[in-house]
Amino acid sequence: MKGLLDEQLSPQITLLLRQAGYDVVAVAERDDLVGSSDRIILEIAETEERSVITNNVKDFRPLAAERLAQGGTHAGLILLPSKRTRTRAAVAMLAGAIEKLLHDHPDGLAGSERWISPQ
Repeated sequence: MKGLLDEQLSPQITLLLRQAGYDVVAVAERDDLVGSSDRIILEIAETEERSVITNNVKDFRPLAAERLAQGGTHAGLILLPSKRTRTRAAVAMLAGAIEKLLHDHPDGLAGSERWISPQ
């Protein structure tokens, strides 16, 4: 599974996941996505077959549901708690939890979502 890390998440997560061998990119490192709407990010993620990794649950869940209701799909959502500790250790633990999901779902999460539990 490939991932697309939403803008508000630490780029360190992307680096840790890449070091572990996963194909993950961050919105913040892509000039074509920085400042884009959540709808565009979800569409690009679908085109690239990347699950969106985000803590912006209130926006991405309705957009994903809308796509499904219209007969479309999306490449999956990995949802993180919006309130979480933002320490270096917490970033490493979060990256580890995301890595486990990527490992457990090598074929992706098309049309579905998974939650990372709060730390």
